[in-house]
Amino acid sequence: MKPVLNLAMTAARQNTRVSLTVPLRVAATAGLAALLCACLPAPVGPDLTTLTVVPAATWTPDDLRLHSQLPAGQVLPLAEALRRAPLGSLLVACEDAAAMWGPCRHLTRKISDDQVAEEPGLFGSGAAQLPLDSLLRRDLVLVVDAGVRPEHLDAIRREIDRLGAAPYLLNGQLDAFDCGTYQNALQRAAGLPDAVPRDPRWTAYLPSGVLSVPSNTFLFAGASARLLDRLSARSAASTP
Repeated sequence: MKPVLNLAMTAARQNTRVSLTVPLRVAATAGLAALLCACLPAPVGPDLTTLTVVPAATWTPDDLRLHSQLPAGQVLPLAEALRRAPLGSLLVACEDAAAMWGPCRHLTRKISDDQVAEEPGLFGSGAAQLPLDSLLRRDLVLVVDAGVRPEHLDAIRREIDRLGAAPYLLNGQLDAFDCGTYQNALQRAAGLPDAVPRDPRWTAYLPSGVLSVPSNTFLFAGASARLLDRLSARSAASTP
């Protein structure tokens, strides 16, 4: 590899281009990806490829966050979980296609029987209210009670209107937000504590962090049909 690097450096000094062969390009790309991954913290949250169901009696949210274990009896079909989620609850959206920080890529909040309020992300058009069934494309949605009660909903809706289509900004706190800090802003408008902590390793407000906040309560999870099939197969395989 050293001669290739030397050749590339010499070419750069001479303002010329060096074309790498296909095998070398593939190797260089793979090496760069490995280097970048090695520089990143470990992914956070459950691993959907190894997700299992365990008895609920001794289960804690850390079992999901750290060991990819869901409590038996609290895993519903995805559409049913979205329907049953209380107004004001947080919805942690997870997918097999994980982001760099883990499979729980997004965070939103149910604000009516058929709508959620969220900051969509870097490539979105700003904070928005979207159909609840937009979450049906996800593989797993965690429903979390962050303390919102019916008497808080008016304040939350006023804050949603006030913030309007606030733009995306990683870790933004005032007039631009990411998906986690936007939900913290809605919490504060209702006089409630932040629901999403800042992860010290990623220095960001990660969606799965809601599982580590003592004032939050995990209610149940909604799983896609394919994830339910995988969970059933793993359960059958582990039964003597």
